[in-house]
Amino acid sequence: MIVDRYYKNASEVRKNWSMTIDSVVHDRPAFINRTHDYVAMFDSNLLVEVFRDYKYHVTLETEDDGSITGYVDDLKLVENAPTKEECIKQIAAAMKDYALDYYAEFNYWSKSPNRVGQLPYILKILVSNEDMILGDIVCQNGKS
Repeated sequence: MIVDRYYKNASEVRKNWSMTIDSVVHDRPAFINRTHDYVAMFDSNLLVEVFRDYKYHVTLETEDDGSITGYVDDLKLVENAPTKEECIKQIAAAMKDYALDYYAEFNYWSKSPNRVGQLPYILKILVSNEDMILGDIVCQNGKS
């Protein structure tokens, strides 16, 4: 790996934990090696920037009863509400709940072939607030 020269020994990191955290927050990510384990440490704000171009693509459809159904294509989530605005808010809440569930069962979901591709979206949601999530929802109209 290109970053091999930047890996810090885990024992040294443990001895200088506060300094390592300060360096990650104020300077740059840290790469840590413990025997055969390799770990990268990032500031949460940096992750927001890394995932900036990931958007949540939502297909909206008007149902026969006039309600709106939204499909989050990348996360396979579906919500229905009386209005478009309510549907989008429900989608944002469902995305947050899903990301928390995914993280709680990370070992299972991150290895599931049909869910592993969702990881960048999950990480982005976990380091975002509600306004950031709502701002990254991109809607398109589906069949009416």
